[in-house]
Order: sequence, then structure tokens, then C-alpha cells
Amino acid sequence: MLSLLFTASNVFAETVTLKSGKKIDGTILEKTDQYIKLEVEGTPIYYELKYIQSIQEDKLEPQDALYYLKEGLRYGSEAKFKEAEEEFQKGLKINPSDYNLTEALKMVTDLKQGRINSDYAVYLFKGSRYLIDANYQGAIKEFQQALKLRPEDPDLNYYAGISYYSQEEYQNAIDYLRRAQEKKPDDDEINYYLGASHYSLDQYEDAINYLKKAVDINPDDAQAYAIIGASYYSLGQNEQAKENFNRAQQLFQKAGDYLKAKDIEDFLSGIN
Repeated sequence: MLSLLFTASNVFAETVTLKSGKKIDGTILEKTDQYIKLEVEGTPIYYELKYIQSIQEDKLEPQDALYYLKEGLRYGSEAKFKEAEEEFQKGLKINPSDYNLTEALKMVTDLKQGRINSDYAVYLFKGSRYLIDANYQGAIKEFQQALKLRPEDPDLNYYAGISYYSQEEYQNAIDYLRRAQEKKPDDDEINYYLGASHYSLDQYEDAINYLKKAVDINPDDAQAYAIIGASYYSLGQNEQAKENFNRAQQLFQKAGDYLKAKDIEDFLSGIN
């Protein structure tokens, strides 16, 4: 399953200097008028802008693995599979453990060995490229075309579900994610996004059920515990809410995401 679908469209390498004087090197994944989301050694961390003194940004250079991933997706979406393969291989020389590049290269291998056809590959490459650029409607269109060829494919249903989730069409997201979950009941990401979608529709009991499955599979998922806590709180079950919020806070601190840990601490102080 390609995690590349969650990569932001504009990615920068940067040095963040906090007002405390601390400098943090990483990759900016998201930036709003209130916070930035920074990837530091593989872990996403949020920082409020009010605590930041400066951000020195540089566009990623072509030698970065992400550049070759995006180039490979571009070639793949144009049915230039040999060129796509070469780009993915270049990226893997830089980062041999990159999961996204490995999965993308596997798709080219599957095509060469006849396990998938070229139309399906083009739809999937196009959809992935649209999604990595946050063009969710374009991604949905391509994934739906691919689903006509392989309607039961759990990864395709997952990708379509994530696309709908990303543009806040939560019921549509649930419809596709359920199909994916039927084939992959033990996938933590599928269960997480099913739970998060139900939570967004105020369907708290369903949210808890799916998110509990997610943390059973991945017990280090801080965000899942946080949403479980919020769901229990919305149901008026404060003791269960506090238990899960406390677990989320511990995991956020362990991951170095002190902003989210502090937010939960502040929220917990107001729960009776």
C-alpha cells in the first residue's frame, strides 16, 4: 500500500529556529497560518508559528528521493514505464528503504510480468500523482477508472476512500474504505481512516470500534487514541476519554510532538 498518497504537494527542506533558540532540521509537509507540520527523522511534528522565530526553506533538489518518486509517477501516468522504472531506481539508490519507491517499482515489475495491464497501471500512476499534488477530484476520477478493471482491489478502494476523506466527503470515504476493510480487516491505516471518517460524521460508537482495531494493530498510533478519547468525551464517558487521552499524550511526547501533547494536557485539565 503506497503511503505516498499522504505526501503534501509542496515539500521543502528547511531549518526551523524556535524562539527558544533551538534549531530543527527537517522536511516541511504542511504549512498553515497557525502551524507547520515538520517531518524530523521520519516522524511528523507540529509547531505553532507563535513559537517559531524563523524558517529557512529550500526547495528539494533533484537528488532527493521524493523528486525521483514524483518524476517516476509522472512518467508512469504517461505510460512511459521504462522511464518511470529508471526514476524509481534512482530514488532507491538514494534511499534503499523508501517504502513508496519500493511499492512504485513493484508496480512496474507487476506490469512487466503481466500481473497488471497497462491501462490499470496508468490509472493508478495518474491517481497517485494527482493525490500527491492534493488534486483529490482528479485522483478520484483515475481511481474509479482503475476500479472498473479491478473493483475488488482493496488498495484501490483505500486510495479512493482517502481521496474522498481528504476533501471531507466522509460518507463516500466510508463506502470505499469499507470495501477495502472487507479484504484487509487487519490493516491499521484502513481502520484508522474508517474511524476518523465516522468521527467526522459524529458517529462516535462506530469511530471507537474501528479505531480500537487500529490501535490493536498499531499500539503506537497516538492520533487514533486521541480520536478515541474525543469520541468517548462526546458520548459523555469521561473516564474512558481520560484513559485514551492520557495514552495519546504519552505517545505524542514519545514521538517528540510536544505541541499535540500539550494540547491534550490542556484539554484533560478541563475534564471532570
